[in-house]
Amino acid sequence: MEFRVLGPVDICHDGRSIAVVGPKQRTLLALLVLQANRVVSHDRVLTALWGGKVPATGRRLIHNHLWSLRRLLADPQALVSSSTGYSLKLQPGASDLDVFLAETARARSVLDAGNPLEASNRFREALSLWRGPALGGTQPEFQTAEGAPLEELRLSALMQRIEADLALGRHAESIGELRLLVTGHPLNEGLRGQLMRVLHKAGRTAEALDEFRAIRLLLRDDLGLDPGEELVRIHQVILSGESTPETVAAEQPSTGYVTPVPRQLPADISRFTGRAESLRRLDLLLSTGRETTAVVTSAIAGTAGVGKTALATHWGHRVAARFPDGQLYIDLRGYSSGRPTTGAQALSHLLRALGVASDEIPHDIDERAALYRSLLAGRRLLIVLDNAAASDQVRLLLPGSTPSRVVITSRDSLRGLSVTHDVQRITLDVLPAEEALALLTALLGTERVANESSAVAELARLCGYLPLALRLAAAQLASRPTLRIADFAARLERENQLSVLELEEDPHIGVRSALELSYRSLSGTAQRTFRLLGLQPGPSIGLEAVAVLTGMTNEEACAAVDTLFNAHLLQLSSDRRVTMHDLVRVYARERAETGDTEADRAGALTRMFDWYESTVYKAALHVERSDVEFMTLTPLDGTPDFDDFDGAVEWLEAEQRTLVAMIVYAAEEGWHVYAWRLAHRLRKFFYIREHFDDWLMTSEIALHSARLVGDREAEAHILNDRGFAMMFTGRYDENVRYQQEALEIWRSIGETYAEARCLRMLSYGLQLAGRLGEAAGAGEQSIALYRELDRPVGENAAMDAIALIYMRLGRLDEALDLLLKCQRFWEGQGRKHDAAYGLLQIAVVRMKVGEPEVALNLLEQALRLARELQSPRIEADVFSNIGMALRYQERYPEAMDHHEKALALVKKLRSRQLESEVLNELAATCLASGDVHAALGHYREALTCADEANEVYQQGFANSGLGQALHRLGRIDEAVSHWKVALDIFTSTGVPEAEDVGRWIYEAEQS
Repeated sequence: MEFRVLGPVDICHDGRSIAVVGPKQRTLLALLVLQANRVVSHDRVLTALWGGKVPATGRRLIHNHLWSLRRLLADPQALVSSSTGYSLKLQPGASDLDVFLAETARARSVLDAGNPLEASNRFREALSLWRGPALGGTQPEFQTAEGAPLEELRLSALMQRIEADLALGRHAESIGELRLLVTGHPLNEGLRGQLMRVLHKAGRTAEALDEFRAIRLLLRDDLGLDPGEELVRIHQVILSGESTPETVAAEQPSTGYVTPVPRQLPADISRFTGRAESLRRLDLLLSTGRETTAVVTSAIAGTAGVGKTALATHWGHRVAARFPDGQLYIDLRGYSSGRPTTGAQALSHLLRALGVASDEIPHDIDERAALYRSLLAGRRLLIVLDNAAASDQVRLLLPGSTPSRVVITSRDSLRGLSVTHDVQRITLDVLPAEEALALLTALLGTERVANESSAVAELARLCGYLPLALRLAAAQLASRPTLRIADFAARLERENQLSVLELEEDPHIGVRSALELSYRSLSGTAQRTFRLLGLQPGPSIGLEAVAVLTGMTNEEACAAVDTLFNAHLLQLSSDRRVTMHDLVRVYARERAETGDTEADRAGALTRMFDWYESTVYKAALHVERSDVEFMTLTPLDGTPDFDDFDGAVEWLEAEQRTLVAMIVYAAEEGWHVYAWRLAHRLRKFFYIREHFDDWLMTSEIALHSARLVGDREAEAHILNDRGFAMMFTGRYDENVRYQQEALEIWRSIGETYAEARCLRMLSYGLQLAGRLGEAAGAGEQSIALYRELDRPVGENAAMDAIALIYMRLGRLDEALDLLLKCQRFWEGQGRKHDAAYGLLQIAVVRMKVGEPEVALNLLEQALRLARELQSPRIEADVFSNIGMALRYQERYPEAMDHHEKALALVKKLRSRQLESEVLNELAATCLASGDVHAALGHYREALTCADEANEVYQQGFANSGLGQALHRLGRIDEAVSHWKVALDIFTSTGVPEAEDVGRWIYEAEQS
């Protein structure tokens, strides 16, 4: 049995159409098919069948229609009625819509994979399922609202089928079809762009340009807008006489990422009631079709507690099927007690949801935004940006050219966003009286409300018709079934000092009044737990931390949390983490200030900070296995233990946002020792997980706190940490400055071990900054101090670093001697990561002294270790160096194969510094093999990467290689120009390559 909605709504069984009689019955069936396997609420069905004019007998009439539908079904049990609504249980592929979505998804995948013929055939098969306008024969309002997004899906598939045909060279036969489509969709820029391209391909360039002028006039006259960037680009390409690209409008770009289908919407709110007009306006997002590739945005604004998030979430679940590529959700914390989510943090969250690994996320915020837009291009997602503070917070998060839809919630009207983007604004007021009554009825039950209808109306009035207040009041009544609603309403009137009716002047009042009653009904233990939870600064907190904060056992804390959860005073996630609504947290904090002494509040926070610091310390011992003598701490009893690295990192990841919030809070509230110590203990975690934004922010806060308390040792620790954060984000000069400041402090207070460690870090930084002579000096001092202190781990780490400097300076014998000593130590200690890098560096020296065969054997060992460690960074380095060794043996095809493998890995790592190294080696192999033009291109790419990474050494090699390639092509002046740049770099860094480059310049100028 097949349920058909892509045309006249009916049921098909054994090839025979079964008529569904009457527009209401067809509407009911269509609604259930569109929401298959989901519960459709009574209100939603009533609205679909009767719009805003629901008859008093509506519920009974629905049951009559359901009875008639069941008679048509092969399995009547598939149509289920419940107290919350109705659902139709369907297997995959049971509706033509389900088949259409699956087939078009497969067609897109095939098209992305480079097979336009199969893609075109699949799109045609999918489109053949359409028998006319979607949802034919249903109620007109329902067909308009629900049919429009389906028609948009059809148009999108049609455009993608045309793209596949164009890729097959079917230009002439596409012109007529596109003209008809453009006539029906005159403002659709994607279609117009396709028509312009095929006309240009067919040699009808004048007509193509006419099409651009036509849509430009239409857009300006009808909408006051100019054509989009893509259409302008096609126009410019045609004007230039170049060939237009084969795909521009509907094809999804290949980004190199395996993009998951995110389903991030929070759970739908139970017994959602009312908001029919707001839901209708949101539905218009689906039918807005000025152009299918233009992002359409709606901003839901309103006061606190009015139900903005609930509306966005509920609507998102209603229309989830319309977004086959998933739903993204992020809380921007614009009105939370902590800092709002920054644009960089939000983009990082969204990119991870789209399948980008942490180490692939760019450091630069503009690059993040560009990658985000690229991943969304051509995909249809619903993006919910919740709790935004202002327009600036969301601008970076709006997609570019995409059929996705965006819903933003904010207490701000976001008027500024309307100036720069096409935004539909929805302002939520408190509920109308009848909808407030309906919500209380849904929450308390029809019988209880019917017995006290006047009291319910008074309760709704006293709650200011605010959804959050209504729900909290109802929770109190639901937990006490014998309490009369009239008595509860009288108590609310009598005991509330701030009238709910003053809501317009103070949006907090309604919520505070309802919370007051919820709070007073709690036991003393639950009240105290509630108050203290308001003090903790993080966005969420685990149950163990709740026990510590309150000074209770885990069992007592769990019981108190469950009580608060049932009273709707907090939320509890599936992993048992506690969160609070922003306003509830404010209220809890106010109660703590009046209900607990300053000593009690300070004691609770001290327990929590001590517990977190102790747990972070224990986790950090697994994350950073060296230098454990620094900042030692005796862990508190009862803190979690970690078996291994993975367990420690998993806990830190779960607590990351809370820990960052605690550092911010500690600094703002004067708890500066906790601020700098927590930040310092998290440094290695931030490094290995590449949370550089948080590392930079917390290290800045920590440095300020350390200086405020006058702790010179703490200041030096944080200077070291902040310098390292700068180094790993390509800010080498700033790293050197911070390390030098730290070094002065360590020397002034006589901390020799810290001085040795700081010198080693300074050596790294100076080397990356291209100051090799200074780097060697710092490294040699570090080795001497470590040796004096008998610290072999530090000594060998410093020796490894200085060996690389010696290698660059041409002191190969000294470099090899140090590397071999280190390698014996790393292997003896079982430190595989260090051993892998050691093998790699020894191999490089062997190549430079003319032993490529020995180098290849060493690199094969390093490759095995890299794969065992699951380190793509080391693996890329190994592949690149295997390519170099093979080049020395003149095995050029094999060499280039390994360079390409390395390049593929570093592009995924998104490390411009590593990419510049790999590209320079690939270019050198191309040059050695005689492919000068390929070498020229790769050297130019390498120079671009090196410039972006501020990698001085690779800048020198790229310029040197460009000079060689250009010289071979007879472009002597250009070659000399590049060689002079390379000579300046090599001379300033003191590397031996300066001698060769200087000779080339002399010989070129003499010839």
